[in-house]
Amino acid sequence: MKLFFSINLLFFSCIVYGQSYHFSQFYSTPLFVNPAFTGYIDGPYRVAGNIRSQWGSAGSPFTTAVFSADAILLKKHIPDGNTLGLGICVLNDKTLGGAVQSNTVGLSTAYNVVLDQDQKHTIGLGFQGIYNERRIDFTALSFENQFGGSGFDPSLPIGEELPGGKMNYFDINIGSVYHFTLPDKSFFAGLGVYNVIKHRDNIQKDDFRMPRRYTLVGGGQLDIGYDKIVYFSMNYQDQGAARELTLGAAYGIQVGTDKIQVVNFGMWHRVKDAIIPYVGYQRNGFQAGFSFDYTISNLKTSSQVRNGFELSMVFTADDKSEIKKVIPWF
Repeated sequence: MKLFFSINLLFFSCIVYGQSYHFSQFYSTPLFVNPAFTGYIDGPYRVAGNIRSQWGSAGSPFTTAVFSADAILLKKHIPDGNTLGLGICVLNDKTLGGAVQSNTVGLSTAYNVVLDQDQKHTIGLGFQGIYNERRIDFTALSFENQFGGSGFDPSLPIGEELPGGKMNYFDINIGSVYHFTLPDKSFFAGLGVYNVIKHRDNIQKDDFRMPRRYTLVGGGQLDIGYDKIVYFSMNYQDQGAARELTLGAAYGIQVGTDKIQVVNFGMWHRVKDAIIPYVGYQRNGFQAGFSFDYTISNLKTSSQVRNGFELSMVFTADDKSEIKKVIPWF
């Protein structure tokens, strides 16, 4: 269903100016959370994908889909316990029936170094280059001036000069991360800086440049007894005038006699915005999760509830050469 352009574009512009894309299941988007996670995996390679849809009840949902793949390189040629990773990530974000959308392709690399003989402490540094295309197709939109006595007529003039078109830009992201690992527990914390170049980011004439985005992500897992696991994580983002903090935990229950199958139930909270129940399933190197954003901020009204849902899948190939404990969600 087509909507009046003036309301939707104004609303979309506010979102773009305020903050970049975000995911409720940030723990399942490693290359989008911090470039330093590239290649920090317990297998030779990993593939991950998320799809997110929000504000569908408002008439024109925001839909964001991402895909990433990363692998360990030159394993036999670097010191034992260290990892060199290379990855690629792809993002598509669209709204207004696809009339406004962004397409992103990124390449990232990271090197993680073991700090002690027992390989309990690791630090890593990652870099990511991003190429993005943003476009607006005004011919795919309906305008108030095109609605006459006989209904909608796309041949009617809209009464405004709107150039539309597309723009491309390149930017750089950097990140660092620390891991602490024991047989029954693991912890991590990482810092990231996005949009280092502060690229120009609008199609219209005003010279708006995307502000840098600073991120802090952390979390871990704890084994409880023989068949229970607790996961917890947080993600803080700071960009321009926008601040966002998401934190929560999940409880994993073993299915069967060993931990090759785990069912997870959890809850996250995006402070002053939404509560996010989560359910997930893990089997060997495969994991899938579903979450639902229930809005509690002032964006929720009695007539429109701007909720959202998100689906994630991650597969990590089995490494038969060694056993390494890494937090499954990363």
